[in-house]
Amino acid sequence: MACGYDKNKVVVAVESKVFGIGVESYTVGSNEFYQNYAANNGICCLLDNGHYHPLEYVSDKIPSLLAFYDRVALHVTRGVRWDSDHVVLFEDELKEIAKEIVRNGATDKVLIGLDYFDAGINRLAAWIVGARNMQKALLWALLQPNEKLKALQEKAAFTELMVLQEELKTLPFEPIWAEYLARQNQPGAAWFAEVQAYENKVLKERK
Repeated sequence: MACGYDKNKVVVAVESKVFGIGVESYTVGSNEFYQNYAANNGICCLLDNGHYHPLEYVSDKIPSLLAFYDRVALHVTRGVRWDSDHVVLFEDELKEIAKEIVRNGATDKVLIGLDYFDAGINRLAAWIVGARNMQKALLWALLQPNEKLKALQEKAAFTELMVLQEELKTLPFEPIWAEYLARQNQPGAAWFAEVQAYENKVLKERK
């Protein structure tokens, strides 16, 4: 780096990007270049799940990077092709990302940043929904019988592993999320009325 900095206070990261403004199929910085640059310079590699091919998943990359990096940074968003910054929804890939963080014991190694924007909807609502969905995904991952799943994987009991994984998909989750909110003294969906009131009284008056 051109200037010195305290690595205990500043996390320097590089983020690959596979699209450019107004130029189709333009590579600003490939994943391979930035990943190797980060490794060579002892800095953090950041993964934005909106910056990859639609059939390429960040959840698959997390365990690979954790094998070689002390920390991994995430830009959690929802990509639309090679564009990103859309509201984080409680979808399969978000749950897979959370699952890889939890199952690899990396909650203290993965830096989670949320990035989302949609000019067509209320920004406060987008912020709250996105943040809560990341929390939901982590809670969902923590509720999985990860040690049992790991044991089945290690002894190659793949049929039993598959059966258990499929059973887990239909177990109730909402009551546990509701209990978490109650313990944090947070409302369920009641917050949206406050956002609507703020939008009508404040945001709509801005020119």
